[in-house]
Amino acid sequence: MLFDARSVPDGTEIETDVCIIGGGAAGITVAREFIDSGFRAVLLESGGSKPDRPTQDLYDGRIVGRPYERFPDSRFRYFGGTTNRWGRVWCDLPTPLDFEEREGVPYTGWPFPIAELDPWYRRAQGVLRFGPSGYELPEWGITPGCIPEPFGGPHFVCRVLQQAPATRFGREYKPELQRARNLSVYLHANALRFDAGEGSPEVRRLRVGVLPDGRFSVRARVFVLASGGIENARLLLLSENEAGVALGNDRGLVGRYFQLHLEYTGGEIDLKVPASRLKFQTGEQGAIFRRVGASRRFVSYILLSDETRRRLKLANLRVRFQYPRPPEIDALTRLVHRNGGGAGMLKNLGSVVRGLPGVATYGARRVIYGRNKPTASLRSVTLNCTSEQLPNPESRVGLGEDLDAFGLRKIVVDWRLSEEDRRGMTVASRLLGEELDRSGFGRLRSTVPDDDAQWPRDLRGDQHHMGTTRMHRDPSLGVVDENCRVHGVPNLYVAGCSVFPTSGTFNSALTIVALALRLADQIKKRHR
Repeated sequence: MLFDARSVPDGTEIETDVCIIGGGAAGITVAREFIDSGFRAVLLESGGSKPDRPTQDLYDGRIVGRPYERFPDSRFRYFGGTTNRWGRVWCDLPTPLDFEEREGVPYTGWPFPIAELDPWYRRAQGVLRFGPSGYELPEWGITPGCIPEPFGGPHFVCRVLQQAPATRFGREYKPELQRARNLSVYLHANALRFDAGEGSPEVRRLRVGVLPDGRFSVRARVFVLASGGIENARLLLLSENEAGVALGNDRGLVGRYFQLHLEYTGGEIDLKVPASRLKFQTGEQGAIFRRVGASRRFVSYILLSDETRRRLKLANLRVRFQYPRPPEIDALTRLVHRNGGGAGMLKNLGSVVRGLPGVATYGARRVIYGRNKPTASLRSVTLNCTSEQLPNPESRVGLGEDLDAFGLRKIVVDWRLSEEDRRGMTVASRLLGEELDRSGFGRLRSTVPDDDAQWPRDLRGDQHHMGTTRMHRDPSLGVVDENCRVHGVPNLYVAGCSVFPTSGTFNSALTIVALALRLADQIKKRHR
């Protein structure tokens, strides 16, 4: 059952058992789990079936910390959320250390080990339309003999990213949601604030706005907040009680520990022996990708080992090889993702137009090979690095003084990095160079500053907004508990990567969906 909230009369109060705020990967995953469950459920989506500027502008805000170029267009407010802009989906698993409390690294540790999520990871594979294979190297044809010495331990290990065609959640699961008799989806429905019960810690009502000036409310037994790492924090902060304390913010933690994955080019490896040394990437000589079946593919990557990270107290580092490609392809990528602002967009467009022959050649090669292939004469490869940002309570999102179309305070992003983040990049780069030299694999021409005082010149944050409603059993250290329930609010839960205590370097989609499945199971068990 799908409704346009613009047709809901002002002042209407909708009653349901479960109210889910946000129609992206997390929200739709939770909603699907309540189909034919015995619960009545309502899913609220801010946008419609297609993007529109007034709704997207509700996501606008201000940057006061480190520049973050991908904000605010790193998330999209229409049915399906940011999955609408996915190309192919990349998924991998965290390592055990990503979930552990690390000695000498403050604020680390999830409330449970990674093995806790195993049943839901298996189910999440199906939700994302991945095949049944796991993430062990032999399952993808990579044997120990395929992996060159510097990447077989002890400091660096080889792992795999699975890749599948994009699952656009809005388009993929809309028919299923429409057919559900116990589930109602409202488009153009913007969550404005929660109202707590009188004399009770429970949330009793959610106030909802419809552009330009419509208003109604939803009363529910259980609420699930699944509107993204920034908007989850914003809605809690907007929901103040009479004493001026925001919902779930008794300890001042809502919006803190804002984390992104740190992306940068780490330099180039000059190979002692050309491309034949790269066969470990798929178990087949010379190909960065391997196709398994009709549509399933993977790419391998290099990761700092848990043992080395634990001993040296380092953030994680993931390295993928990037083979040479025409510069106009990079310009096209920036153009597609709308990076660089107005002047930058025009510059990128000019580069693409001037380089159309190179774009066409590159496209033809991808059709033939599945991806750009290294040639026998390849002498160097570029490093595509992703570093973990360590938890930092001073990196945060909060509310500013500017108001949106509903008269609500807009978000302010104060993204901050620490000296430990910089040390992690520097030490990992040195270690990689030493391993390449020792093994005779090649020589690293690093672009990571070695003086512990500068950042990589092209350092940027990615689009994964994590940590702003972090998970911890102790309410003095987290906003939600191990079941993703807001501390002190027995009927309010949070879904999405805002609950991640640490970010690791793993792509977040699989873990977001696994946690959403687990959350739905918890609610059905606790609130039946």
